[in-house]
Amino acid sequence: MSIRLLTHHKYDAPWTRLCRRITNSASLKRPTATEESDGTNKVDSAESPEVVESSPVYSKDEVSTEKTETKGTRKGRAGARSEFVQEREPVVIHDMADPIQTSKWYRIIPESVDFAQVGYSHIPRVPKLGHGLERVLFSPGVHCLQDPHSGVYNFDPYIRDITQPADFDYDKLTPYITSSKDKTLMGYARRHKKQFVGSTSSMTHVLSHLYFVISAGKNPDISSMSMAFADMPSRFTRGMRYPASIALRYQDGVYGIDADKSFDVQDSILSILGKSLEKLLSSTPREFDMYKKANSWKVKDIPEENYHYVEFDNFVLRSQLDCRDDRLPRKTFDLKTRGSLAVRMDLQNYELSKGYQIVSMKGRLQSFEREYYDMIRSAFLKYNFQTRIGNMDGIFVAYHNTARMFGFQYIPRKEMDRVLFGNEYTGDKAFKAVLILLSKLLRTITDLYPEKDIRVTFDSASSERQQMDIWVEVLNDEAEAAAMLQYPENGFVRAKPAPKKPTPPPAASESTATDPFDSAADPLASNGVLGENVAEESLADDPIDDYIDPADEIYVNTEQPIFKYTMET
Repeated sequence: MSIRLLTHHKYDAPWTRLCRRITNSASLKRPTATEESDGTNKVDSAESPEVVESSPVYSKDEVSTEKTETKGTRKGRAGARSEFVQEREPVVIHDMADPIQTSKWYRIIPESVDFAQVGYSHIPRVPKLGHGLERVLFSPGVHCLQDPHSGVYNFDPYIRDITQPADFDYDKLTPYITSSKDKTLMGYARRHKKQFVGSTSSMTHVLSHLYFVISAGKNPDISSMSMAFADMPSRFTRGMRYPASIALRYQDGVYGIDADKSFDVQDSILSILGKSLEKLLSSTPREFDMYKKANSWKVKDIPEENYHYVEFDNFVLRSQLDCRDDRLPRKTFDLKTRGSLAVRMDLQNYELSKGYQIVSMKGRLQSFEREYYDMIRSAFLKYNFQTRIGNMDGIFVAYHNTARMFGFQYIPRKEMDRVLFGNEYTGDKAFKAVLILLSKLLRTITDLYPEKDIRVTFDSASSERQQMDIWVEVLNDEAEAAAMLQYPENGFVRAKPAPKKPTPPPAASESTATDPFDSAADPLASNGVLGENVAEESLADDPIDDYIDPADEIYVNTEQPIFKYTMET
């Protein structure tokens, strides 16, 4: 696979070309009208800029004819590629007037880099499943908590009713530490001379977007579903395809990759319950009762988190280890709690969705098959990448509706590979390719803005054309903190109201009735009353809405403007 990267300023500034080094970029500036008329802009061939390629850079023709080269030449190329992956960095030039469409292409070789464990293993202290749930690991398919026919419980009835967040003391659980604040992770990166550190939660969404690009928007395979889903869409959900944003936090030569939480006002009910349900599934009833608020005073020590650290290319990655069973090939697996369809579609009113029950194995609604179908399209790709980073065997899924538990299913990584990639071998190559690609992109960006905190946003809306837009902005924490003070729970930033033009009085023949949908007043005014009518002539010039997109207020940095990059594969 080959890639190239072009960039241009957001505000109509000149294009910038990456990945080549030119000694005299000033000679490539666009000529003025006067220069074009008198011919003073002609450049002598002897004075043309010298182009020095950043090895190894290949053209499309070189890539296509590679197989016909001699064995000795191929050996030399392989060595250059290995150096490229390990050490070489692209050189950035500036002041180019137009994008260069005949650019060289970088070649990505997934087999050139492999994973290596860093530090000691935390597997021996990882908890095991409780309540007899370990039987699910070795029996394919869904296992109901309570048999729908006879009403007999297949597992401990204690886990049927879910403890609500108001009754659980989350302060007694191990707090989450972001990658940039993990001293152990940062220490491993400096010891092994790596430039970036990240975790599964901060990187998998970005890696998903890169996969969409290199696969040209390939859909997952849902052919194993029943006929009830024959006419249902097979592409990844809109939520998976939404742009993903990360924050690079610089500390002493290492960049920590954190998920960008600028507009996450509060955690959803599913993320909150996920923490307590993971504790429920991996502890005994007596142990879990101690974490309820009525008994939490008995918890003296907060347990230490268990992680798996691995190095790959220019990364040191961290994965949280939820559960283990020594009989599995890779010993550890991930715990996933999956809210029902009705809950996911309306998280704010989840209490009204507690009546939605999962009552059957097959079917378009109220079935385990529907939950599995939605999971394929909305979560399988992230789950797969998480298991690969943590070298885990699969995922253990608990289906619920925030009030009660319905059933459990163990999905091996091999099954996710078949649905997403076709086979395990292709999955390995795709995962390595997106990691190498991300490493190259981040190194290019950090070369442009050295030793700064940076926000990077990835948008794969053009993935079917194998293109991706990447937005880069230098972070200004103080300015954003001041802007966030204006950011209420409704998700908008209050703008300064523009002066309103005087409203002409209505004509005598016109009706003086008030139309609430034709109002220019602030709908959130303190008096709660909609404003007066505004003539149609004034609506074109006078802004009706005093609320604007928060990106216009928060994400525009006057000191360091936003740049947009376009990646082609």
